[in-house]
Amino acid sequence: MAIESSCDDSCVALLEKSPSDQQPKIIDQFKRTLHSADAGGIMPVAAYNYHMATVANMVKEFCTKHGISARTPPDLLCVTRGPGMAGSLSASTEFAKGLAVAWDVPLIGVHHMLGHLLTANLPKKEQPNSAPPQYPFLSLLCSGGHTMLVFLKSLTEHEILVNVSDIAVGDSLDKCARELGMYGNMLGKELEKYIDAIPADEKEEFRNIRVDTREANVFNFRANLPFGSPKYSNLEDIKFAFAHFLSNIQQYKTRYYTGGDTLDEKTKRFIAFKTQELVFDHIIDRINVAFKKHGISNRNSDGAVIGVKDFICSGGVAANRRLREKLLQDLKLEELAVDKVSFHFPDLSLCTDNAIMIGAAGIEIFEKLRLKTDLAFLPIRKWPLNNLLDVDGWVKVKDEEYNRICK
Repeated sequence: MAIESSCDDSCVALLEKSPSDQQPKIIDQFKRTLHSADAGGIMPVAAYNYHMATVANMVKEFCTKHGISARTPPDLLCVTRGPGMAGSLSASTEFAKGLAVAWDVPLIGVHHMLGHLLTANLPKKEQPNSAPPQYPFLSLLCSGGHTMLVFLKSLTEHEILVNVSDIAVGDSLDKCARELGMYGNMLGKELEKYIDAIPADEKEEFRNIRVDTREANVFNFRANLPFGSPKYSNLEDIKFAFAHFLSNIQQYKTRYYTGGDTLDEKTKRFIAFKTQELVFDHIIDRINVAFKKHGISNRNSDGAVIGVKDFICSGGVAANRRLREKLLQDLKLEELAVDKVSFHFPDLSLCTDNAIMIGAAGIEIFEKLRLKTDLAFLPIRKWPLNNLLDVDGWVKVKDEEYNRICK
């Protein structure tokens, strides 16, 4: 059983895994989300109070449904240890410690981003015949809190090839949508729905209007890709940057819509369409620069991506269909020097924060590393992914306990 509460979602899930299975089976999940649209975003204190009021009753209801008790406990408990908001994390970590004591079962404190990275190890309704990725593989993690391209050599060896320099892509899309007057709990999703509803002929019109030149266009809207200049193509440290897209919209409104005027609908549709396209073009551009740096065309390459056959896209923004299309169409996969690359996209329900991914990652840690977490552990607000094991609290599982649970 797994519990997740790193941000504004309270989640509990149940998975089943046998030694003969490659992938765990998903039994069930409950998920309840704080409504934060009226507050203009997630407030840490409000999220903490929400989890404190929600987690215990939700888990009690879940256990009743599945017949889980002190007499019939799960074999393993998993909980998100970090990164995330400290208050939100503590609501579930302390509750999970209590369950671990009451049920006398091992507890795994899981890295939230590792959960996202390993979603490809879960069975997929949308890709039912997709085999799990084989190490080493690449993973683009794109969410409201993180945006990075990670090279996974093994379960614990992670090299971040591209990180974000300012705000994450999901945060940027949310803020751009709010600046355009949209409302909702998941504003990036609202932006995607708004763009999807634009007629095809108008999308084609917008697609043919350039905004990256000094020449004026009919909307007087200009925007460029961050780090798009050739001088940035050979940087040692490759970065994503997404604050730029919000600034474009704010500056445009300040220049052309003063005195309380609002954007006319066609201009709003154009800016929404172009902003989403440019955000995803920037992601593609930075990944292609990383491929060139670490691929076959660079004589000084470390060869990190050469031969990699699996590419995973995970996190909340991975649910965006347009991003998936662009990854399939525009990545320069020839740099990987393989005949075929398998793309792995989680089912839409597993892109946003969930307890299923926490359970799947916890199972991997217990089975393959034979580790659990000491009950004295504390939540970790910032936990670099490439320092997965470099934190206190890991305890080696004894053979007797391991065999009782895994064999």
